[in-house]
Amino acid sequence: MKKLYFLLFWLGLTAFPLLGRTPVVLMQELKRASSPQKKVELFNLISEYYREVDPKQAVLYGQKAADLATQLKDQKQLSAAYNNISIGHYWLNNLIKASEFTYKALKIREQLRDSIGVASSYNALGNIHREQENYQTSIAFFDKALKIGERINRKKTISTSLNNLGATYELMGHPEKALKYYLQVKELNDEGDQYDEALNDLNLGNIYFLLGQNDKALTHLNHSLSISEEIRNEINKIYIYRSLAQIHLQGKEYAKAIAEAKKSLHISQQVPSPEGVKEASLLLNKIYLAQSDYQQAHSYLMLHNVYKDSLLSRQQSEAQAEMHAKYELEKKEAENNQLRIEQELQKEKLVQKELIQYATGILLLMALALAFVSYKGRRRAKMANEQLSQFNQVILEKNQNIHLQKEELEKINHQKDLLFSIIAHDLRSPLISLQSLLQLIAMGKLPQEKLDRFVKELDTQHQNTLGLLDNLLVWAKIQMKGVSLEPEPLQLRDLVDQNIQLLLPQAQKKGITLENNIPEQLYALVDAETLKLVFRNLMTNSIKFCHEGAVVEVMADQLSEEQLVVTVKDCGIGISPANQLKLFGANNFKERGTANEKGNGLGLMLCKEFIERNGGEIWVDSEIGVGSQFHFTVPAYQVEKPEEAYSDLTAESMV
Repeated sequence: MKKLYFLLFWLGLTAFPLLGRTPVVLMQELKRASSPQKKVELFNLISEYYREVDPKQAVLYGQKAADLATQLKDQKQLSAAYNNISIGHYWLNNLIKASEFTYKALKIREQLRDSIGVASSYNALGNIHREQENYQTSIAFFDKALKIGERINRKKTISTSLNNLGATYELMGHPEKALKYYLQVKELNDEGDQYDEALNDLNLGNIYFLLGQNDKALTHLNHSLSISEEIRNEINKIYIYRSLAQIHLQGKEYAKAIAEAKKSLHISQQVPSPEGVKEASLLLNKIYLAQSDYQQAHSYLMLHNVYKDSLLSRQQSEAQAEMHAKYELEKKEAENNQLRIEQELQKEKLVQKELIQYATGILLLMALALAFVSYKGRRRAKMANEQLSQFNQVILEKNQNIHLQKEELEKINHQKDLLFSIIAHDLRSPLISLQSLLQLIAMGKLPQEKLDRFVKELDTQHQNTLGLLDNLLVWAKIQMKGVSLEPEPLQLRDLVDQNIQLLLPQAQKKGITLENNIPEQLYALVDAETLKLVFRNLMTNSIKFCHEGAVVEVMADQLSEEQLVVTVKDCGIGISPANQLKLFGANNFKERGTANEKGNGLGLMLCKEFIERNGGEIWVDSEIGVGSQFHFTVPAYQVEKPEEAYSDLTAESMV
């Protein structure tokens, strides 16, 4: 929980330039940017946006900014890039890398005499040492940052340093000392912004809870919640609701405690925050255990264990990434050694040239001999250069091969992570539910009405799991290069009718109407099985995200003589612009349906794969609260009209 507070005060809440500028807007600006200077600024802004949302993307764009800033010799942008990279590694729990890039940023900031930046780097180093439980070293860095803030009379720096000192003493088990620093922060924030005020009230609420002053704790937490809702700070709300739930649990107000903990869990799933889901589900387990509701307690304990296992798996992957980074560093050192050899050769050539010129000017009689020596020297240098050129070419080819192998390895690792994630969550959960049901039946403690309800829920999970297995099998064939397409003329309306028959029971359960409005005369030249799967996934998604009584409509039109455009339209919950950007990729998001149906993020990735392999493209138009329209193109097939066929026959008979 503390990691959030530490990081926000590490940054000094520097994200204000991003207000109103989403990744979509920044990416559009990047495409239009013509100057390298503008591009490096946008790379840093994109990295700054992603560092809490997607730390890996923050590191990626931060490195792009660092590379371009190095070329431009822009030290200010380079220090900002190093700072963004260090924060990304901090969120990825790679504290060694976070420390390395923080020191790089600190060195540049000291050269630029950037007092604000130097203080920010000291606070960052203090946070890293605190994560490693080096509390005294951490306090020393925070004191350095505080002194700079007081010297330049900057409230933001002073507030950040005081808050970090308070958080450190809180972790050390000295809540009274922590309270002293937090109250100093509150005095500074009386004239500050809402972000500082909300975070400070959250810290004060937690301290008063530790001191047993629950009334004061509730006052500060509710005030922090009010501000966080006004400024739409969802991350803050995760921890506020969890703290409120802990207070109500201590007071044995179980209904209130459950309500607040579920709010924390819901926001954590939406953000998403795996750590937040893990902690909220564990808290709900404790509350239900206190009420002796063992079934609900077991359910949330299982959710907690799933996310704990997922975070452990991520840490293992990061360890592998660290090993790869060490390999890259060693390779870079080898390249630097090669560069030094080249420089020494160049120096040797210059020395030889100077000796020849000096001897020629003084000893004219030895001109012929010196000319011969010069000739031999140039020949040796030429041979050395040729050998060096060949060696460089070999190194270049090896580097290219290494780069290709690296990209392939990253792709395989990502596919492995996706497969394990699906197996761990989407396939394992129905089996766990089935096991729990069988145990309850064996114990003979399950009433008939609950048994009927559980059986219906298991039937729904069974249908979802079958659909997931179909997608997994197709996906696995793709990875093994085992899917071959056989295009043939097909009537699109007939393909949609087949899927409607298959999905009708699922739609009827939610009272959803499926309409096929594709004209009968439209034919496409496509592979039947892959296009069936595309229709099935798109229509299933529309059913999943529509409310009761909605209509899902499938339409098609002739885009040109060579292409048809097909649309699957619904009036569901819609998709945000940020989620639309990653909708069809391997790093897409997962969201439950309006009836709490599960998703796994695999279906749309397969849709994109098969549409492109059939010669088309796929895209989406969506608006939150209005609905979504998925469009895709396919090759058209011109069916000979009956009148034309008849006229051809008549012409032949006349001949």
